[in-house]
Amino acid sequence: MILVTGAAGSLGSVLVREAGARLGGSVAAIDREVDVRDRDEVERAFEALAPRLVFHLAAAKHAPEGELDPLEVSETNVTGTANVLAAADGCGARVILASSCKACDPETAYGASKLIAERMVLNAGGSVARFYNVPETCGNVFELWRGLPEDAPLPVSPCSRYFQSRESAIGLLLAVVDLPPGRYCVDPGAPRSMASVAADLYPGRPQETIEPRRGDRLAEPLCAVHERLFPAGNGLNRVVSQHDSAFALVAA
Repeated sequence: MILVTGAAGSLGSVLVREAGARLGGSVAAIDREVDVRDRDEVERAFEALAPRLVFHLAAAKHAPEGELDPLEVSETNVTGTANVLAAADGCGARVILASSCKACDPETAYGASKLIAERMVLNAGGSVARFYNVPETCGNVFELWRGLPEDAPLPVSPCSRYFQSRESAIGLLLAVVDLPPGRYCVDPGAPRSMASVAADLYPGRPQETIEPRRGDRLAEPLCAVHERLFPAGNGLNRVVSQHDSAFALVAA
């Protein structure tokens, strides 16, 4: 049995379908009907489903909201991950965590919560799929741009970002299944300024420079200063930190 938490999200809903097709076996999906912050609820779900592989995508994922309520983002991303790991240990399941480049040298409560979640998963012998920015997910500037009148200027921050597609994010999660425990990411290519991204999507459209929101940093790093990237094949990198557990350092 494969279990996907956060299964109703932009990535989770696709992963449920792709995991069954590409990994074989049955796939169970849970989302808000199981509150990952509630250990008893999580344990009951795992006892009923008896998964052997868990893709843990359930998370509070928006950095600006995390700055307004750091406790909530911590409870969901840290306590929630701890509950999933404890329940997975009880049924012998392996956990693969969906994480974020905002965990690299984090400046925000959200990024710090994902870094802590990464460390817990690696300490437990699980794996981490660390994403860069995925335009197809919900709650991003691309949705804002699409919702504006065609003659309205595009609000553009002076930020730069690494990007990857939803297809590559799903592919990373599935590829990690066959890789040793550790932290992995794709090669996202060069960073892009948001002004250049907007110009490519909407040629000739006027732009309006806006200040970054609270929780937005000007540039995302490829990896943290204490991390190194090692090729893992098929366009993937293994991300190794001097602070990683013995599990994560095996074969690094």
